[in-house]
Amino acid sequence: MADQKELDRVNRVAEYINRYYEFEDAVEVNKQNKDYLKTYIHDGLYVERNFDKKSIMMRGLIIAACAAVVVFILMLIFSKFVIAAVAAGAVFVIGVVASVMMAKAKLKAAQDEQVEINRGIEEQIELLDQRTKQIEKQRADYKKGLEKRLDFISPDYIGSIGKIKEYLENGEAETCEDAVTLLEQNMMMEKLSDAMTKSSRKPLDMDYNQQKEKFGDPLVAIREKRRKKK
Repeated sequence: MADQKELDRVNRVAEYINRYYEFEDAVEVNKQNKDYLKTYIHDGLYVERNFDKKSIMMRGLIIAACAAVVVFILMLIFSKFVIAAVAAGAVFVIGVVASVMMAKAKLKAAQDEQVEINRGIEEQIELLDQRTKQIEKQRADYKKGLEKRLDFISPDYIGSIGKIKEYLENGEAETCEDAVTLLEQNMMMEKLSDAMTKSSRKPLDMDYNQQKEKFGDPLVAIREKRRKKK
């Protein structure tokens, strides 16, 4: 393990970098919150599609039918059957019309409520955007100051501070500068390894008919474009 002086150096820089990533996390959380808020915004057609009109109509029909039966019985007691039937039918029709009007009124109320919800959500999103801009400015200002405090590491490597600290703690490097050098060497080896892996891929099967069947004829679009020009 490296001596305490070097560990203190890397820990001090790690604290600065972690503070920077707190700004990063705050921006990301705000973006996620914004996406979440957008799920509450809907138009009038969405409200209508999800409005339980059948249930309201069914309740209205039941009430109208019950009222018609009561009227029929009462009218039958004091008058003839035909009059009672006509009165009951009229009550039923009035009940049906009332249930339809009630359903429309409730749909309109639901749509108006959604408009208010949309307006409120948009205001929240606007405030969130303002807050995000503030955090992004703070992050940018902090990053400018952070670069001055990175006495042994390039700003390009701030995401690897944990690896640099690990090299010091497990004794692979004695100083912070040595740890950064080791990091660069390992990154270079990884790039070479990736390049060798890509270069060792199986050559493409150049059987013309198989490739044409797999990828299609690339000349079709070219010919079509040429035909349109003519």
